[in-house]
Amino acid sequence: MEIEGIKNKIGFHDLAHIPAVALHEMKLIFEQREREGRRLPIEPDSINERIDPRSVLPSARSIFVAFEQTPFAEKTPEAMPGYGRLAGVSRDRDYHHLLGDKLRRLERYLREEYPELESYLQVDTGSLYERGFAELTGRGFIGRNGLFIHDSLGSYVGIGLLLTNLSGGDIKLSEKDCGDCMRCVRACPGGALSEEGIVDPRRCRSWITQKRGELSEREKHIMGDWLYGCDQCQIVCPKNRGIERIFQIEDPVERISLEAIRETSNRGFKRSFGRLSGSWRGAKQWKKNADYIDDYFGKDKR
Repeated sequence: MEIEGIKNKIGFHDLAHIPAVALHEMKLIFEQREREGRRLPIEPDSINERIDPRSVLPSARSIFVAFEQTPFAEKTPEAMPGYGRLAGVSRDRDYHHLLGDKLRRLERYLREEYPELESYLQVDTGSLYERGFAELTGRGFIGRNGLFIHDSLGSYVGIGLLLTNLSGGDIKLSEKDCGDCMRCVRACPGGALSEEGIVDPRRCRSWITQKRGELSEREKHIMGDWLYGCDQCQIVCPKNRGIERIFQIEDPVERISLEAIRETSNRGFKRSFGRLSGSWRGAKQWKKNADYIDDYFGKDKR
């Protein structure tokens, strides 16, 4: 099976094929996160469902790991009263849709070649730990900021998995790492990153903008005027320097009017903002964030 030919035929930014092995070395890490209260509510309860491909597809023998570059954010947009800022990943077309469409095309292609195909597909919404499987491709490594850093696409990359009952694939591990660079640790607005590479998502601005329910004063301070996401650890990352822009920007949005968010209906929200990846949290979440941002600017003026 010629992976490079399939990649070019379908239009993947990158594609790899690995055997469907379990991420046994991640089990202790996830258990430690659980003990320390760092597991997020949106993560699956079962650690096995995070690390074992056969927990979601019992017949799994190999995994196609697909990569899609997301919009870059080379600098932080200026704050503007009455507006909420967006992280780079949510400034243009949702990579979940783009990568999902390509993986479904791959699935159809494989089914034509192998009628007995059994498969399972996920793009950031399934239970499997995508970054862990991405590391097995040798195309990059998980950095100190907890993100997968692709050799040619940088850390602005979405990952999708297509599990199949087809044999094949190779495991390769990158020899690259962050070295002694601490730029992301120093730049993180919430202090969520550590020298040891341990990420505390409870202090991560990106997660705080997605968190349901009321925020603490500390969380409000970390969130500031950000409507969705955060780029600080990626903007300062030297691994993103000189990366070729493959993602085709069409209609970038750096900030959104808080009034427009508050006045929109659920249907209007989907129509106006549904193409942005951050919209998956829904109108209610964005309206809550808009209220916090208004308070933030109010306190800033006093």
